[in-house]
Amino acid sequence: MGSETSEDREELNTYPHVADAADGERGKAFHAALEREEALKTIINNSQAVVFLWKNEEKRPAEFVSENVVNFGYAVEDFISGRILYGDIIHPDDLEKVKEGLEKRIRTGAPDFNMEYRIITKSRKIHWVNERTFIQRGQEGEVTHFQGVVLDITERKRSEEKLEKVLKMQKVLTTVINNSPAVVFLWKNEKYWPATFVSDNVVQFGYTVDDFASKGVLYGKIIHPADLKRVEEELERHIQKGEVSFNSEYRIFTKAGDLRWVNERTFIQREGDGKVICFQGIVLDITSRKKVEEALRKSLEMQKLLKTIINKSSAVAFLWKNVENWPVEFVSENVTQFGYTVENFTSGKILYGDIIHKEDINSVSESLARSIREGYDSFEMEYRIFTGDGDIRWVEERTYIQRDSDGTPAHFQGVVVDITERKEAQEMLEIQRELGVFLSTAWNLQTMLSRILDACLQIKEIDAGGIYLKDELLDQINLVAHRGLSSEFVRNISAYRVDSPEAKQVWTEKPIYKLSFFAEEMADMLRKEKITAVAVIPMKHRGEIIGSLNFASHTVDRIPQNVRNFLESVALQVVNYIAPIRIEADLI
Repeated sequence: MGSETSEDREELNTYPHVADAADGERGKAFHAALEREEALKTIINNSQAVVFLWKNEEKRPAEFVSENVVNFGYAVEDFISGRILYGDIIHPDDLEKVKEGLEKRIRTGAPDFNMEYRIITKSRKIHWVNERTFIQRGQEGEVTHFQGVVLDITERKRSEEKLEKVLKMQKVLTTVINNSPAVVFLWKNEKYWPATFVSDNVVQFGYTVDDFASKGVLYGKIIHPADLKRVEEELERHIQKGEVSFNSEYRIFTKAGDLRWVNERTFIQREGDGKVICFQGIVLDITSRKKVEEALRKSLEMQKLLKTIINKSSAVAFLWKNVENWPVEFVSENVTQFGYTVENFTSGKILYGDIIHKEDINSVSESLARSIREGYDSFEMEYRIFTGDGDIRWVEERTYIQRDSDGTPAHFQGVVVDITERKEAQEMLEIQRELGVFLSTAWNLQTMLSRILDACLQIKEIDAGGIYLKDELLDQINLVAHRGLSSEFVRNISAYRVDSPEAKQVWTEKPIYKLSFFAEEMADMLRKEKITAVAVIPMKHRGEIIGSLNFASHTVDRIPQNVRNFLESVALQVVNYIAPIRIEADLI
């Protein structure tokens, strides 16, 4: 509005009351405008929105800025004085983006500009802002100013970043879960636990998410009936105890009807008053583990059975290292039959080579070395060992040679069987064979009797013996040959009348192996002679007792069964040679 003209003044002077009225209206309007301006300034300065008026020049120098620019640590004077240009506070990494964005809007004739970017506060902190600017143009369309509002959106950006991270993590977790064997469920605390959520990987059990979400399938209904009651009771027990979690293993049916073992780990969710509202859990397929556990259980049962069988058998199992004298890594408990304990060997106190008989150790070593050298997988040999008590036993070893990847023998896995009785039986058979050959060519009775005693005394369990023959002419029985007895004892037992109590007690048709069988007088003589075991075997020819083989031991307390069998067999063998010569001797 220009200055007043003379006409105007004249007109006002002509109508003074009109002029006064006009001045009053103007004053009111002016005051109202000032009040509105103050109100707007107050509102703006108390808000987060900082108002700027920038010139269209490099880095946008400010002609006006609201006082609340102090929110960024700056004063109005910083910008109005030109000490700080607005472009100086834009983050260097965003400055070019802001410039290009604004220039593009100017080129396209757009009336405004809107962008989010970072600024640097006076305390050198970084804030995110949203700029909304009106582009002011002159009469020729040239841009003269930018009138804008800068809003601090740092908190919103942080929230968005947090949300983005949460969503990203949620996406990662969803991907991880759906690609894992663990199925995530959210169940209601209702009968059969209807599911309000289930992860996509429930397809591994043949079901879809919709099967559970639609309530077409209730989780409790897929649990094996034989397990359901137990699961219900366990869960209820955890709830009543106020516990926050539940863990159980049970079987479920897949959609195809197959059975799977699962492990459920569940968090029990409660309201403030403790009332259970739902269950959040993970169900993991453990069928493979259960199969392994079942196989392991059966294997352990079989191992236990085999261990029992081995420990009750005569076969002692060993695992030896391929080192000098064969240290033992394992030995079965039945090694006690040799007078040793497992600990004796596994502790290294005793090496297996230490118990092999000194006369056999070299042949065992050489035979094993030859088997290894010639590439055999096994080794077999018979040799003697010493027991823990110092006795000698014959054993048969059957061993598998274990080689490493280079073919070098590392261990020997074998079984050692006590064959002492078999060896003794072979020895006894050989004694009988040799005795039979001798008797078949001998005709002298005393020579025969001596050879019989010598043959039988080769058995280690007996160390004394005598042979009685019946003398029909004198009606008595006589000791006709003996070994290992004292002269006094021989004198006392050299002859008995056939009808004497001693003869009747001893002269029976059945072998005698008990000291308690004898009368007190004879028993007393046996004690004085320090005899600890006896064997009295009648010799019967054509239905008549013609004599007896009597043997004794000063070392064992009983005659073993295999020795008894041997002596009884010898008695049957020799009577056919003795009887004819005895009869011939009587006739002469």
